[in-house]
Amino acid sequence: MSRYLESRRETLPPAVADLAEHLAEAGYKVTGPRLAVLMAATAHQGAFSVHELEQWLNERGESPGIASIFRTIRLLGDLNLIQRIHGLDECHRYTLGGGHGHHLVCTNCGTLERFDNCGVQSLVQLLEQRTGFHINAHLVELFGLCPRCSAAMSN
Repeated sequence: MSRYLESRRETLPPAVADLAEHLAEAGYKVTGPRLAVLMAATAHQGAFSVHELEQWLNERGESPGIASIFRTIRLLGDLNLIQRIHGLDECHRYTLGGGHGHHLVCTNCGTLERFDNCGVQSLVQLLEQRTGFHINAHLVELFGLCPRCSAAMSN
């Protein structure tokens, strides 16, 4: 663990400390700007955009700048600590947690629900056989209305 992280560990929420430890274990420096981004990301419930993180940090006078936020988010994605969610409006959102998962996204309020079994594996195998491609990743994101927004619109 880095000395910088160790000196601040007592003041960090557990989720931030855990993410910072993953950064350190992967050989990356834990810096003030990176900790600020981790604080902002863990403060958001559900999915968030880079601009929402920047706004949250600006409101607290702690923003390291949009470029640092983008770099930290890219690093977290590369380390599989966050998942990138592709939106219909070309604005990417992110959610904490890695691994293979897929999302239902409400087009009205942005509510996000993760599901793990997408059922596409047999299609992937069929496409590999047909095309000769070696498929190593896929995305499944379904867009529609969540139950709350659906009920509100039917009233």
